[in-house]
Amino acid sequence: MESLGKTIEMLCKEKGISKEDVIAAVKTGIINAAKKAGYRGNLVVKIDEDGKDFGIYQEKEVVETVENPDYQITPEEAKALTGEEKNIGDKVLVEIKAEELGRIAAKAAAQVIHEKITEAERKALYDYYREKIGDIISGTVKQIMRNGDIIIDLGRVVGVLPKEEQIPKERYRLGDRIRAYIYDIVFDYRHYKKRGKSRIADYPPPYVILSRTHPKFLKRLMEIEIPEVAEELVEIKAVAREPGIRAKVAVDTKEEHIDPVGACIGVKGSRILPVSRELSGEKIEIIRWTEDTAELVARALSPAKVLHAESYEDEEGELRVEVVVPDDQLSLAIGKHGVNARLASKLVGQIVGIDIIKESDFKKIQELESLEGEE
Repeated sequence: MESLGKTIEMLCKEKGISKEDVIAAVKTGIINAAKKAGYRGNLVVKIDEDGKDFGIYQEKEVVETVENPDYQITPEEAKALTGEEKNIGDKVLVEIKAEELGRIAAKAAAQVIHEKITEAERKALYDYYREKIGDIISGTVKQIMRNGDIIIDLGRVVGVLPKEEQIPKERYRLGDRIRAYIYDIVFDYRHYKKRGKSRIADYPPPYVILSRTHPKFLKRLMEIEIPEVAEELVEIKAVAREPGIRAKVAVDTKEEHIDPVGACIGVKGSRILPVSRELSGEKIEIIRWTEDTAELVARALSPAKVLHAESYEDEEGELRVEVVVPDDQLSLAIGKHGVNARLASKLVGQIVGIDIIKESDFKKIQELESLEGEE
């Protein structure tokens, strides 16, 4: 049965699955064939380590009187079969000749083997891409769904770029090459974020869920473009994004000779510009990280100038930061549609909100507090 061994080796290479999984599939198929041919009882398949020889057997128990021939055998029959004395209760393997299985049974075996190998292949792909979560991958736009999701051809599997994971202003066409962040991998896409019916079922699972809006996509791109980040000389402490519009990245280093902000930006923006272009022109601001929450917020509100920043707990015990800016920079600190303030809050993370106050209003508040104190 050298051909069986070659078949097993070929399947392992072509499908990228283990020999154990292939052998398990073959065993299941052979047992199914035996059942189709009418054999019952405890069916056992044995395949040698090289996969070059196999046999299928009925495992029978030695009994004094046979009541069910599919499960039992007499001591005399056992001795005639094995050439050895057998005691009551012993187990004996009775071989089933492969030619007795028949053509129909063999076809059924082939079908089961195919199904089991396909299942094993999908599991192997799932395990492979599960390990790739957090990486960047590239593929080709294969289909644009009615619900806005995009199917990406990744080779052996398809990726799905959900509508909400796409940069809003980007438009895609069939055949476009696209890079994205591997966010998740699933077998059933219908249950992913409670989606209903989808033509994704036209493609075999597993499905690699992709994102171009995830903050870690920006972080991974910076690791690719900036050697100091890749070598962990510069650490990305936090990332906040308004995809396709603006992003803020807080960086730090323990190396005294390295300017982490300058290292990320590069000469005339040479390092950060490729990242920005990949994100459809998303404006990326790099700031220096600090453990001081109020100071971090002040830095994160750049390009606005912050005159004063102080953290405090509100009535519910939640942390907030009060920031004072020049009157003519209030709109700059808040940003268009509140983007700048929102990104600053996201970057710091643990803050419930930021109170941005004009300098003139802050002085009035101080005067009132001073008068109340005198009274």
